[in-house]
Amino acid sequence: MNQQPGKLGIREYVSIAILMVSLKATENTPAILFNKVQNAAWMVPILSAGLFFIPLFLLLKTMSLFEGKNLIFLIQKLLGKYIGFFVCLFIFIITSFGMSFESRTYTDIIRAFYFSTTPVYVLYSVLMAVCAYGAKKGIQHVGSVAYLVIFWVIISFFIALGLSTQDSNIQGILPIWGPGKLEIVKKSTQSLNLCADFFLLTMLVPYLKSNKDFRKGTWIAFILVSIQISVATLLFLCLFDQSLGGIGYPFHSAIRYISLGSYIPNIEIIFFVIWIISAFIRFSAFLYINALVFGHIFKIKDFEFLIPSLAAIYLLIGIIPESPVEVMLEWRSMVQSIIGPSFAAISLILWLAALLKGEFKHANNKNGL
Repeated sequence: MNQQPGKLGIREYVSIAILMVSLKATENTPAILFNKVQNAAWMVPILSAGLFFIPLFLLLKTMSLFEGKNLIFLIQKLLGKYIGFFVCLFIFIITSFGMSFESRTYTDIIRAFYFSTTPVYVLYSVLMAVCAYGAKKGIQHVGSVAYLVIFWVIISFFIALGLSTQDSNIQGILPIWGPGKLEIVKKSTQSLNLCADFFLLTMLVPYLKSNKDFRKGTWIAFILVSIQISVATLLFLCLFDQSLGGIGYPFHSAIRYISLGSYIPNIEIIFFVIWIISAFIRFSAFLYINALVFGHIFKIKDFEFLIPSLAAIYLLIGIIPESPVEVMLEWRSMVQSIIGPSFAAISLILWLAALLKGEFKHANNKNGL
């Protein structure tokens, strides 16, 4: 494969990971969580992260046996040539559909709130073209840009939430247990997709200096994004209360009411610019990782040349749903319900395969020598 290990610093990697996962708080995720567990929606990101911690921990522990190797190598090494091929192909297909409907969701947000008269296919084409260009430049460039903007993204996100929740009511989180503790745990197990991107990020292991740096960066980002999504959902609960379930995109609905007096009204455009830059980085990273997976599966050395073609395919898939409601309620929700449990199961299977094959014992004997 055409890789350049050691060129992605831990700061750049953490920035990519945070942007890939934390932006879910600016989509319809808080509304989806509210519809599942009502006022206890803010607990779900923390609980689902706790549940996904076990398979992710075991996956990273298994990958530590193969220094500098990525997820696809690990799957083919432990599951064999043929089973490994189909598992890798499944990962590529499901993430491709996920990429298509995620990017379509962002296009619908842009059209609904900022460019209502521009056709969807025009906005979608521009989004995918910019992301394809960014991905084609390489993951190192994506990481550098991510590191440059991550501070401003986080700061602007919480400033926007702070300004938009001036009239919020803390009683919006009551009753605090929502439909009940058992139901909260049950719905948390169905929300593992919130952390599923960390599974895909294991494709970037060869681009960091060591597995230790990768593990450290992963846990830093894992903790930060879990807290960020939880806090954002909590603030949306205080702002919108029971109406949160009927609001498609709470973050963008909230920032429309931000103003700094009569002289500077409607400053949401500032937050939109920062948000759209973050979205470009997120989908550029997704495109690069998907191209990397495809290149490994089919032994394509210069996989970067596949990126424009993949972007075009994702555009064609994403444009199939006719309405934003169809995207959210049918296509995207179906993919999300598959991704989380599937990635968790694959992680556990890989750890179990390594254990049964004696890879851990072999590694301990090697270290003992």
